[in-house]
Amino acid sequence: MAFINERIPEEEKEKFNFSVSTRPDGSKPTLWKWTIDRERKVFLVITNIVGGGYSGTDPTEYFVLCWNNQLVKFSGNYKISGSKGNGYTLTWRLSEVEIPPAIEEKRSEVTALIREALDAKGRFFNRANLVSVVVES
Repeated sequence: MAFINERIPEEEKEKFNFSVSTRPDGSKPTLWKWTIDRERKVFLVITNIVGGGYSGTDPTEYFVLCWNNQLVKFSGNYKISGSKGNGYTLTWRLSEVEIPPAIEEKRSEVTALIREALDAKGRFFNRANLVSVVVES
């Protein structure tokens, strides 16, 4: 099985043991969809978005990749290049990748999962209009 994008079931959200951005009204705007591969027991969620839009800065997205109950935290900025006629490329520049000590020896495998999950996530949980996704560390 491969990664897919879907709505996060409410019962799954209750199991999350990591913090996410919460608005004053208690809502958690980033927890509506995830990118998940159930067979490999791995999922990717956005925990916060800082900047972008009205701030006039590039948005930084903060993520948790959960793999076999191990939480890998990282952030990244993206750029879109290309054109409607030739297709778009989404390029991620990652930073602050925190791999738990229990899986540090599997760093290359974790990095590959991050790349694969971000590729499947696409832009706004939609891969359709992209010809490629590039992930740079």
